[in-house]
This record gives sequence, structure tokens and C-alpha cells, in this order.
Amino acid sequence: MSKMLSPEDWQLHDAFRNIIAYESLPIHTLEIAELIYNDDLALESLNGVLSKYAIKNIRNINNDLLDLVILYIHEVLKDGVIEEQEKRNIEVFKLYFKIREGDFYQKKKREIENILRIQFEKLYFDDKITKEEAFHNFLLRDIFDLSHEQYDRFKEKEVRRALDNGSNIKDLDTSIIPKK
Repeated sequence: MSKMLSPEDWQLHDAFRNIIAYESLPIHTLEIAELIYNDDLALESLNGVLSKYAIKNIRNINNDLLDLVILYIHEVLKDGVIEEQEKRNIEVFKLYFKIREGDFYQKKKREIENILRIQFEKLYFDDKITKEEAFHNFLLRDIFDLSHEQYDRFKEKEVRRALDNGSNIKDLDTSIIPKK
């Protein structure tokens, strides 16, 4: 597999500069972050890091790599928008790191709950969801590989608050009516 990330992606470069500078990561994960920062993420270089640390299978460091992707998602969401290229980068990371559907939910539920809570507070502050905000909701659900039901459970509190404030359920981009 050749390099799949754009070398002109300055936002990716900046995000990983921040991740490397401010986060304490296991050394193998830090080296993988440096591969991304240096535009050197490829199957060969990734396998080189795994070999260096006697990691036989990338799934053995799945939690560390989930943390790395979550750190990137935090960087992406600083401006409140998930750009097409940023979503593509996340998909590339999931492919390289062999992150499976359900990994985020099963292993990092609390972390994604915190990210989503902050996003929902911003999205639902005016007690309605625009088409653009609904698309942002879709992207958030997609990057964490959540089912509709899982995602609706995460946003239940904000939907309930909006309903209590008099919003119409059809303006809230949800498929369930939360219990009181």
C-alpha cells in the first residue's frame, strides 16, 4: 500500500505537530504519529515501527491507535467542522491501523461520549438542527462507526433538553424520542 495521505495537507501536518508536542503517547505510537507528521505513513514504514518494538500484529496496539485517532479528531473538531479531507484522513487511519467497526464504541465509549457531548451542546444550543448540522451529525456518527441507535443514545440528553424547551421532534435530527 503506497502513501494515501495528501502531502499538501497542512491541517494534518499542524494537527500532528500538536499531538506530538503536547500529548504523552507510548513510544511506538509516538513514532507512528511522527510518520504521519513527516508524510511517511506507508505500509512499509508502519511495519518498520511494529518490528522495531516487536509488535507482531497491529491489533495488539489497537487501544493506543484508537487514542491517536481520537487525538486527531479532537484537533479536527477545534474549528467545529469536519472537512472532507479530514474525514478521508480518518478513514485512511482506520484502514492502516485495522480499526474495525465497533472498536471506538466498545473500547473508547467514554472518550467518544465526551467528544460528542461537546459537539451536541454546540449543535443543539438553539434547539434545532439545520441541514448543515444534520450533515455534521452524520459525519460524527460515521467517523466513530456508530449505528443510528448508538448515536441517538449519545445525543439523547440534548434532544430531551430541546424538546423540553418547546422544539419540534422533526427539527432535531433524531429517530427516537428520549424518555423523560
